[in-house]
Amino acid sequence: MAGAQSLSTEAWDSLPEYPRLFAKAAQWKVLKQQIKNDEISKSIFSVVRDTAVKLLDQPPVEYVDKGAFWHGPMRQAQGRILSLAMMFRLTGEQRFLVRAKLEMQTMAELPNWYPQHFLDTAEGALGMAVGSDWLHDALTTEERARFEDALIEKALRASLEDEAGKNWIAGNNNWTAVCHGGLVVAALAVAEREPALAEQIVNRALKNMPRYAALYAPAGAYSEGPDYWAYGTTFYALMAEALRMNFGTTCDLERAPGFLRTADYTLQMTAPSGLLYNFADNGSTLGIEPIMFWFARELRRDDLIRREVANLSTLTNALTSGNPRGDASRMLPLALLWRDPSLTTMSASSPPLKWWSEGGTQPQAVMRSAWNDPRAIFIGIKAGKVDDSHAHMDIGSFILEANGVRWAVDLGRESYPHARANGMAADLFKTTQDSKRWSIFRCGPDSHNLLRFNNASQHVDAKADIRRMNNGFIVDLTPVVRDQATGAQRQFTLNPDRGITIRDEWKANDKVAEVTWQWLTQATATKTNDGFLLKQSGETLSIHATASSALTFTVDDASQPKNKFDSPNPGLTRLTIRMQTAALADGHLTVAATPINL
Repeated sequence: MAGAQSLSTEAWDSLPEYPRLFAKAAQWKVLKQQIKNDEISKSIFSVVRDTAVKLLDQPPVEYVDKGAFWHGPMRQAQGRILSLAMMFRLTGEQRFLVRAKLEMQTMAELPNWYPQHFLDTAEGALGMAVGSDWLHDALTTEERARFEDALIEKALRASLEDEAGKNWIAGNNNWTAVCHGGLVVAALAVAEREPALAEQIVNRALKNMPRYAALYAPAGAYSEGPDYWAYGTTFYALMAEALRMNFGTTCDLERAPGFLRTADYTLQMTAPSGLLYNFADNGSTLGIEPIMFWFARELRRDDLIRREVANLSTLTNALTSGNPRGDASRMLPLALLWRDPSLTTMSASSPPLKWWSEGGTQPQAVMRSAWNDPRAIFIGIKAGKVDDSHAHMDIGSFILEANGVRWAVDLGRESYPHARANGMAADLFKTTQDSKRWSIFRCGPDSHNLLRFNNASQHVDAKADIRRMNNGFIVDLTPVVRDQATGAQRQFTLNPDRGITIRDEWKANDKVAEVTWQWLTQATATKTNDGFLLKQSGETLSIHATASSALTFTVDDASQPKNKFDSPNPGLTRLTIRMQTAALADGHLTVAATPINL
């Protein structure tokens, strides 16, 4: 695996003056004029300022574990520090400085930054580092020492303890990017105080980051899905940006195969309704992702921030709430730094209507009938493997939107705090074949739109690939259903009449195969002679099935929790089609789903 470039020892001899994180003194001066002349910059500034003003009368964050460790409090503190420190630099108003120092002092006085869940430590380190850097000239010598000591002892040195037990160090999921990214920023903030420690932290990150970066190869898709894409990608870019500002090089982090192409990933994974294809442990919405301003600047593509600009006017900032997951808007101050007013408003070339990610651990595909049409047909398809970070038992699953309705749904993640509090703490993120994770309804096979044989689970150690055909995609299910069937594949076609066709083909092994086809929906469903009729929000979808043998159709209520660690799913219905295939015989099932325009 190719590694990132390393930094020479000499590179550390000429670090820039403070501030040095994400904006130097000259850029802060330019920014004061930019927020007067550029409408987008003005809008971002307005939101950040409003946030900072609201925080003035708020008490500091309380560091209480409410089932999500200190992840929420550390994110809140990080966002508060960024907003308050930015407002002091841009306005010079002492009230923002005083309030920022109160937040930082509260964090500095904590006995630790929850290193047993190091994501929390890394988020806190980023906030403290940026605050101490942006406010450097306004802090007393004692205050600087206090904040830097906290970074050194509670983040940097804490990360060196029991390295063998810290899976994120050489990992390949969002933890690796977040933890290394936060620590690198912290190391650069205290490099004069602890030069050898800072160099050690940065070199460790550069050594291990290529393993994480492989997630983007080769086409820019992200194995953990679009929600986690935003988290990991933001911290990866933060690390690259911090290195560039301090050393004049990103150490080629952004040159990792597929990384710059990933700028289009969440756009492709956003359905016409504006909701994401929320497979695995993902949520269904992205509000505003400041990282898109970074990509827009890097790629000279103003079209990448259309969603973010549109959402600015309706942004609900979570910095003063108790949201345990926080809010991406906590990093909105960075969007203002990355905003480039010189970008043209011309669109990039029209994205393809059919898109897929060949290779990678989680191949994905989407098809749509049109862009910028809320009633367009959209189908998202998931292949890949089950034994992967945040993965579900969902190989071959799909979602479908048409006429503004999501007819086939994915439920996304189960609440982590709820699952942990109800007996799932040990297995919540274990993806082994016998893990109890698969008994969580939203994670296991019962809640996904699958083709199943003998009601068996999919093999977690196998991978299914997607290949493109002229009018759609084919998912080869054979590896994940081995010993359940001799072979199996799903073919997805987007039809000229704006309907879709799903054709499943398989060959039974030496036993009779009990075949089950599943479709999860929140529509009202009724059986017909050859399928189902779905109605939702005044729209109708017709589902017709033909097969190689007799079919049985059922409609089941799937709204109630199956176990105490499951959340309810109001209005959820599972449609099933069942059939048998004789031993060693070929079988097929073709399902056509067509929206009815009344």
